[in-house]
Amino acid sequence: MAILIVIMFVLLLCGASPARAGVPETLTLPQPAAGWQDAYLAFLDSRYDTFSYLWPEGMSGVGFIDLDLDGTPEMVVFDQGASATLGAQLFDLAGGQVYCVSSVLDAAAGAFDGSHMSAVDVWTSFFESFRLSRTADGWCFWVDSANGTMETAWDEIVRFDCVDGILTPSSVCYRYLEFDPASGLVVAERYTAAGAPTDAAGYAGASSVYMDGQDAGYDAAGVFLWNDLDRYDTSREGLMAMARDAAAAYRPITDYVTLATMQP
Repeated sequence: MAILIVIMFVLLLCGASPARAGVPETLTLPQPAAGWQDAYLAFLDSRYDTFSYLWPEGMSGVGFIDLDLDGTPEMVVFDQGASATLGAQLFDLAGGQVYCVSSVLDAAAGAFDGSHMSAVDVWTSFFESFRLSRTADGWCFWVDSANGTMETAWDEIVRFDCVDGILTPSSVCYRYLEFDPASGLVVAERYTAAGAPTDAAGYAGASSVYMDGQDAGYDAAGVFLWNDLDRYDTSREGLMAMARDAAAAYRPITDYVTLATMQP
């Protein structure tokens, strides 16, 4: 009987182990699409008028991250932000064409080709906020998207996948809180997991898959205009200078992540 109890205890430990059976130790990526830097730079230059119309205050940063792990990086363009954080616009390259797949601005779906636009948007303030992890669901990039005011706050775990060759962000779990401004106490709360209503425990369970995953240690690189105010500003020239420097600064995941290998 004692031996049986020990065996059951070991099995429980194995089930909770971060080793996550079935998830490969090695992350294998294809080669990036030829000319991806030129494609994104040409898109930014040709659509500058659209950017300046949608975001008249200008864009604050440009970076490149292979969020969907298909070998070719996506372009992340930060706006000037809102109350507590910056808004991220995500662009993917497919079939030689650049698509806007996520934006904090609803009007972007009409201003750009919205055929691959996701309903999930991202609020965060750093390129490094996009984390590459090995989780029970496999290797993925994810981000804790959040914003708030004195009266409300929300945060959402967003996972990034490749669906039909396009970067597709999806909501893992979402939490919305309302506060009494006088006392600071929570007066209302709402939770979802995979888009379905849940409670605080359901939210915590869904978020733990990513919060407790094995972080690969990859810090995405990007360039913000305040990194060099003599070189960058909110003009076309400033945006293009940021984008060119960000493209030059990009390094493949395999340059940073020891667990990852590149296909020949």
